[in-house]
Amino acid sequence: MKRNGFWIIVILLLLVAFYFYMNTECEKKELDNQEAIEAAVAHALDSVESHRTLQAPPERTHIVYIEKEAPKEQKVVEPKKDNTFTDERDGQQYKFIKVNDLLWMAENLNFDTEGSFCFDNTPENCDDLGRLYKWSTANTFCPDGWRLPDDEDWASLFKYYGGVNVAGKGLKKGGDSGFNALMAGYRDHANFYDKRDESAYFWSSTEQNKDYASFRGMYHNTSNIGPYTYTKEDAFSVRCVKDSK
Repeated sequence: MKRNGFWIIVILLLLVAFYFYMNTECEKKELDNQEAIEAAVAHALDSVESHRTLQAPPERTHIVYIEKEAPKEQKVVEPKKDNTFTDERDGQQYKFIKVNDLLWMAENLNFDTEGSFCFDNTPENCDDLGRLYKWSTANTFCPDGWRLPDDEDWASLFKYYGGVNVAGKGLKKGGDSGFNALMAGYRDHANFYDKRDESAYFWSSTEQNKDYASFRGMYHNTSNIGPYTYTKEDAFSVRCVKDSK
């Protein structure tokens, strides 16, 4: 009887041990299954993310190149030197330009002598416009080495600047010639002044007869130049010329 009881106890212990063994294996399998599921889920998520990344269009990358500006070469501009000469009689300086073989005064003569006048008899006008001269005075009182231009000289000047129909544009003040003809008007033999700011009149040394001589007219509102003759007793502006050779 005691022996049978002993084996019963052994069998019960074996059953308990088997029970615990089976529970442990199940728990272990459940843990392994859970880890396997989590790993599979993670792998699936990674695959989805990888697939989405591959399918998505690549982001555009803007590369901005900032080109460093090369230092600009410093161009040295020489100051423009006006050609000038001095009238030794009174110390006045005059600008001049060269056209072909002639030097032309680029300012109106302003030498004070008998037979010359300031517009409206106002001395300040001589400072701005130069003086107005009778023909005989104009022929006599150009600075030393200079002379009054004749008709051929004037014709050569106008031809150089495009002819009588257009030359006035370049020869007037502000034109590209540097001649700077001023609209200084005129004085007639009766001491009447007119046409200031409207016209410029320049004597020519070419004589028509004992009473008349040639002159050239320019106008503020047109580009043409007119050749005329007028009484020598009227007073016009003077530009002198000099041979450059």
